[in-house]
Amino acid sequence: MKRYVLAVGGSDSSGGAGIQADIRTITSLGAHAFTAATAVTAQNSRGVLVIHRVPARVVLEQIQAVLHDLAPDAVKIGMLLSGTTAREVARVVKRNKLSCVVLDPVLRASTGKALLEPAALSVLKKELLPVVSVVTPNLDEAQALTGKRVKNLKDMEEASKFIKAMGPDVVITGGHLSKECVDLFYDGKEFHRFRSSKIRTKYTHGTGCVFSSALATFLALGYDTFSSAKKAHDFTRQAIKEGYPSGRGTGTLCPEKAAGTL
Repeated sequence: MKRYVLAVGGSDSSGGAGIQADIRTITSLGAHAFTAATAVTAQNSRGVLVIHRVPARVVLEQIQAVLHDLAPDAVKIGMLLSGTTAREVARVVKRNKLSCVVLDPVLRASTGKALLEPAALSVLKKELLPVVSVVTPNLDEAQALTGKRVKNLKDMEEASKFIKAMGPDVVITGGHLSKECVDLFYDGKEFHRFRSSKIRTKYTHGTGCVFSSALATFLALGYDTFSSAKKAHDFTRQAIKEGYPSGRGTGTLCPEKAAGTL
């Protein structure tokens, strides 16, 4: 039976991140991708040039159009940009009792461009985090969510406890740790550490998008949260290894080839 994943996020004209990466990941894992675009960006491998916000009303209409036709098996939420959009997405998740909801709390592009307005962070924390199933911040995003330093594994554990108190299970991705790559999963009871050696590569554009959309897809396929997080960790590493150049800047992951190794 076909599984369906709704991806909510920004459009990336370079095809490496955002809902384009979500679609590629979801499709490569055998599910069908629905989408709701929150923003349209003009970007390439070297950076984000322009961001055009999609009105929150239009984002909501996209989501409702999908929900009026078929309930998705999982939802992945990425770039939201504004507090108004974050609030509307939180409301529609709660009102429709959507399950298996994964939030990638995108704050900025890897090149530094802000992808979430400062005032929207409090909405994300107070209204959206309590209604999602899993949140997948990187070190900088975990620091923003907690207001505390997150630089090593001990910091990650403390941040996980803080974030879990807001509601969702937590996966802090540790690709930016100095000595090793450790993704830390916390469900409120136990810590699970997915350890791997660091991959030295320039092909990393869209890593967070691929990880979170893979996690959502594995949930849609019926795996539990721990297994989905572990499989997303392994899948994303393989997608990085299979990455390729897509311009003169940072290269792109290849989820299609990664799926072929499962």
